[in-house]
Amino acid sequence: MNRIRWLAVIAAAGLGIFGLSFVDGWISHDRELLGEGYRRVHIVLNAWRSAAIPVLTLGAVAALATGIGALIAVRRPGIPGWLLMGGSVVTLAVIGATLVPNGQDGHASSVQLTPAWLTGVGIGLAAVMVAGAVAVVRPHRQAAVALCVVGAIGVVGGIGGRWLGLQVSAGTGAHWSDGSYTRPATADQEPETLTITSGSFEIADRWAGTWESSGWTVVLTDDPACPDSRGTYHAHGEGGTGVDLRFVKVVDTCHDGARAADLEDGIWARDP
Repeated sequence: MNRIRWLAVIAAAGLGIFGLSFVDGWISHDRELLGEGYRRVHIVLNAWRSAAIPVLTLGAVAALATGIGALIAVRRPGIPGWLLMGGSVVTLAVIGATLVPNGQDGHASSVQLTPAWLTGVGIGLAAVMVAGAVAVVRPHRQAAVALCVVGAIGVVGGIGGRWLGLQVSAGTGAHWSDGSYTRPATADQEPETLTITSGSFEIADRWAGTWESSGWTVVLTDDPACPDSRGTYHAHGEGGTGVDLRFVKVVDTCHDGARAADLEDGIWARDP
């Protein structure tokens, strides 16, 4: 094919990747919530959601920029060829990094990320972009070696960025800190104070034990009132600043659900 047709192919592939980036089909996200037994939550992500950011998002943006650059190059041949080559290689590298499984294990939950069906489609389109850029630019050997190095750095950086991003995102979402929270009286419960201190918790004189967390999930163990029971909850931030807590039970059989009823009844307001 001639130069114009190759540029059109690059543009179509780049814009195609960007368009597909909004479709849920790039990353398979599996989370296991631990407790007495476990609950598995499975979702499929696009390039603009949670664990796909920022690495896969960068690939989509690079594909868009390269595709637009190819369209401009059709009218303005003076566009530097290395921009098309660099953009295509970066797109392929960071999307290719998604092929490597990624995971994070915590006390209360574990997360596993694996490629979904659109990852293969994206890599194929990115490879077409690279082939088209090579056909248009025809880089000499030294430039080709430099681009291979850039690609390798992009893959390694993408893998590392995905791992770091998952560790940070899975470790955030905690709306609490050491201190005390008070829940006013409700129709079923007396007013009580929850105290969290260095990995332990105490609620009045009724409940106490170990407090472990992963993201917004907390696990309660070693409670003398029910030493063999393990409670798993989601702790949601409430109030205008998100510092108050609302608990949603995943599983807790302590005293036939009495501890769960206590925690879930009302909002626990952060004490000044």
